[in-house]
Amino acid sequence: MGTPRLSDMATVRGSLWAAGLFSLALLLIYHETAWSMVSIWSRSDTFAHGFLILPISLWLIWNRRDFLATVNPRPAWWVGLLLLPLGFGWLLAWLVDVSVVQQFALVAMIIVGVWAILGHKLGGLLAFPLFFLFFAVPIGEGLVAPMMEFTATTTVWMIQMTGIPVYREGLFFTLPTGSWSVVEACSGVRYIIASITVGVLYAYLTYRSWTRRLLFVLVSAIMPVFANTVRAYMIVMLGHMSDMTIATGADHLVYGWVFFGLVIFLLFWAGSFFREDHLDELPVRADSAAIANREGGSYRLLLATFVSTLLLATIAPLLAHQVFDPASAVRTSVALPESEGDFRSIPAPNWHWDPPSRVDGQVSSYFEDGEDILGVIVQFSNGAIEGADVIGSSAWFTREDSGWRVIGKEKAEVQGPDGSVVVDVAQLRSGSRNLLVWSWYVVGGISTSNDYHAKLEQTLTRLGFGDAGTYRVMVVTPVESQLGDAPARLQQLVAEYLPLVYESLRHVTTAAD
Repeated sequence: MGTPRLSDMATVRGSLWAAGLFSLALLLIYHETAWSMVSIWSRSDTFAHGFLILPISLWLIWNRRDFLATVNPRPAWWVGLLLLPLGFGWLLAWLVDVSVVQQFALVAMIIVGVWAILGHKLGGLLAFPLFFLFFAVPIGEGLVAPMMEFTATTTVWMIQMTGIPVYREGLFFTLPTGSWSVVEACSGVRYIIASITVGVLYAYLTYRSWTRRLLFVLVSAIMPVFANTVRAYMIVMLGHMSDMTIATGADHLVYGWVFFGLVIFLLFWAGSFFREDHLDELPVRADSAAIANREGGSYRLLLATFVSTLLLATIAPLLAHQVFDPASAVRTSVALPESEGDFRSIPAPNWHWDPPSRVDGQVSSYFEDGEDILGVIVQFSNGAIEGADVIGSSAWFTREDSGWRVIGKEKAEVQGPDGSVVVDVAQLRSGSRNLLVWSWYVVGGISTSNDYHAKLEQTLTRLGFGDAGTYRVMVVTPVESQLGDAPARLQQLVAEYLPLVYESLRHVTTAAD
């Protein structure tokens, strides 16, 4: 009789069912990572489209059902070996709690596992529906800050070109009729993500040549960047011309989405002049005898591939619970040393400024040098909040409704205790008070203000390379002084006092609960 072969539409459906069961099993095994994506979709308007990605992918698969009938599936078991490096990447991201990398790794593992089970022929036909799943990963928050800065700069420029006087401080600007500020919702990131997602889908369905597809996706990515500036300019002008009675509340969000919808419509309308979907070829249907004669995979190979890919995908979470026990929180105690130089310790000044934090541990010391006041603040996770991490907060300087606002932000290279380091710099204002703040991380004995570098160093410390401990260090001083400029005072503080702080951080006390 021989081994039964996979050679008709029924066995194609069997392969698809096996791939579906594998995907469902992976979502259950990595349920925490999967749920982290769903929770972001549900609470963020920017990533709410994530709920639609899987249904769209399934519809795209269904739409190609006639082509699937012409394929004799043969599982490619060796493709499943790619699950090992993907699982290791997930494990490293899990150790340092980088959610977006975990989510990317999970989606990639689903795609690789499905590809191994379906084989090259069937997987090739479904390549786009599978890779479209990557749009379910909520990524793009890193664009918010630079896009806010870009929107503020370009909007103020357009207002000035109109002939209206405008005064800008950071992300705040004032016209004769009123004041405006660029917040996260004004960054345009949600428009960019939505435009790229819809643009990729439209390009796949409408064009056949890679040149047209890539050009349309490129336009879909660039267009909302500038369209968002026009949107912001129009809203400001509506408020200005109406004496701040129009587009100054929630209605300006409505105007923004209406404008964005119009821009997307115009983009698709222009793209329709170059459509190529009429070039679709009918599926080549071979008779059943021809299909049977083509080499396909066996049911035994399909089952073996399914089991092996599932086992390979479970290695990472099994190792995760072996190398790190999340049930045992670590309590960290940090104490800042006494000053040994000309700085005299004083109580906390009456600035009413408390830096924002992502963690629950914070210590501070303040000093007086003549008439100058300087402060050192160290933030760290003391284990009270599970998963809390300072990385990602180096550029945070004010809390909402605190009365303080950032009027200037930049990067600067300063001389730290372990050499030169690029720090985040912010000038803050509240009424007549102005503060200058430098902020950076100390991770594994390395100083950096780059989030990615900090996460890399943190990963190495979790694997046993370098000193344990992750901290955010800030130094602060008032801008106004008769005894010299603020950057010079902070540099003196860093040179004389921060070596003592670094030494104390190397000897912090930790205790497991």
